[in-house]
Amino acid sequence: MATKTPHSAPVEHDFVGENGLLRVCTLAELQAKGVVTATGNGHTVAVFWHNERAYAVDNRCPHMGFPLAQGICEDGVLTCYWHYARFDLDSGGAFDIWAGDLRTFPVTVRDDDVWIDLRATQNADELYAEEGLRLAKALEQGISLNQAKSILAMRDLKPADATGQIVATTAEFGVRRGSSRNPGGWGDGLTILTAMANLQPHLAADDRPLSLYHGTRRVSSDAMNRQERIMLDPLPTAAIPEARLKRWFRDYVEVRDADAAERTLRTAIAVGWTPDQLLDMLAAAATDHYYRDFSHVMDTLAKAAELLDIMGWEHAPAVLPALTSQWAQATREEERNAWLRPENLVEIVEAAVAELDDAIDLTARPTGGWNEDLIAALLGEDPQQSIDMLMTAFRAGLALADAAQALAYASALRLARFPISNEFGDWDTALHHFTYCASLAQVAKRAPSVELARGVLHGAMVVYQARFLNMPAARLPHAKALAALPTDPEALQQQLLEFCESQGGVDEAGAVTYRYLTLGHDPSALLATLGHAVLREDPGFHDFQMLEEGVRLSQDLAAAGHAEASYQTLVAIARWQAAHGPTRRATTQTYTIARRLHRGEAVYADAEAGEV
Repeated sequence: MATKTPHSAPVEHDFVGENGLLRVCTLAELQAKGVVTATGNGHTVAVFWHNERAYAVDNRCPHMGFPLAQGICEDGVLTCYWHYARFDLDSGGAFDIWAGDLRTFPVTVRDDDVWIDLRATQNADELYAEEGLRLAKALEQGISLNQAKSILAMRDLKPADATGQIVATTAEFGVRRGSSRNPGGWGDGLTILTAMANLQPHLAADDRPLSLYHGTRRVSSDAMNRQERIMLDPLPTAAIPEARLKRWFRDYVEVRDADAAERTLRTAIAVGWTPDQLLDMLAAAATDHYYRDFSHVMDTLAKAAELLDIMGWEHAPAVLPALTSQWAQATREEERNAWLRPENLVEIVEAAVAELDDAIDLTARPTGGWNEDLIAALLGEDPQQSIDMLMTAFRAGLALADAAQALAYASALRLARFPISNEFGDWDTALHHFTYCASLAQVAKRAPSVELARGVLHGAMVVYQARFLNMPAARLPHAKALAALPTDPEALQQQLLEFCESQGGVDEAGAVTYRYLTLGHDPSALLATLGHAVLREDPGFHDFQMLEEGVRLSQDLAAAGHAEASYQTLVAIARWQAAHGPTRRATTQTYTIARRLHRGEAVYADAEAGEV
């Protein structure tokens, strides 16, 4: 028999518990009303009389918090009256997986009174493990709301451990399934996930779980309904010289044989190559050709290493082979007309590459020792001068990581000086150039090599090719215009958020950012504001990249003593985001629902009874 509660709120009871139990009402009252709610120990519980038995469940539907006391009971199944999620009254198990299971409570009848037991049945470790399993299920099912719920719960239960576990669980799912961009493995979602994990210290507390949610959601979407990848075995022998394995890998990538390349890489992992050795092999193949897959190969290389730093390099056999198909299939930009005509940029670069062995000192330690003359050459009109200045700097002892940092900064300036008179799609061109150079700078800190130095020369030509994006170059407002802006840091942060809402305040967002920094205000608060400006939106892949790569480069530049360069890099982030917001914010709406439920706030409000 189906029973339904009237829409008016049931009478609530709140009695003092006895031996951990809470008295709800008399049995006769429950039988007469069909459902009664009671509150205690932080819970509001709906107690039903159905099929001659009392059942107690959390009154908040696990889906979106609707009061289940207004639901329908039929044949042992409770149906929520809002989205029609169905639950087994006895166990709380959901028949509709998007809703999540419902918590139930033991009920006893003693001396004609109904009592419920609200004592916790699981400790924090058990609850944490359970939420981890729920996150894994939500990833497989593609249910973003449930992903957000588990992220919030895990971070509350174990703040010190949760980020690493969330990233590891999500990444293991992603590399196993591949993605829409790269069926053989690494996809955009894994880049986003890693980038958001990197940004955790720089985000506001409320935005940290939101950033991870953006990552899990994208990984799940990438891998949804894809078959698991077939993992190849390493070669049966370990007696292969390091140089030969490296040569094989590059040769197999060269002929686009992803399987042979993967098996070679797996062999290197199996015989115990260090992280630096593995990165060196991957970087060599990545720079055997120019600007491969635009920025994406270099982006992926940096992010795969950073992901393994988070997960632990023992996961290299799962993560790194997910890169090989991308390496084998990536474009080779030196084959394009723009690299050969009207100027033969390949010829200029190859002449310098032939001299790299003698020019570069790979033992030189990075000190941030590049100068503005090098930046000017990189942004100049003469590609030969750009290469010559880099080679001169190498011969003078400039570390590879420093050269890569200078290149990344020059590329950031292309965005800081990007005029809004350009076509909107040209933002992406400048973005690709920047993320290539910024990722290269991160890899150069870890695994400098002559092969990777070729990537710096390639990047110099990428920055040169982008010169048309700064014609005419946008400029920061003059001193008088800056002086008209507020001086209060919170007022400047608020203005930045407002300019990022107008989809036209590009120059204004840059000016406010520069004003804030040059007044000496706390940069960390500005980073949190920039992060919030991105994360509150429905960000695209490039928005995540611009934020994370820009923040990390700005931090590295500041640490190297290049304060002005650090400021200009943050200006580039602000201008990018102002150009790309606002959006519909559907993604953050889902997250907001999960956060309100997690905090016990009302999502549903009854007009007669008030909020539930």
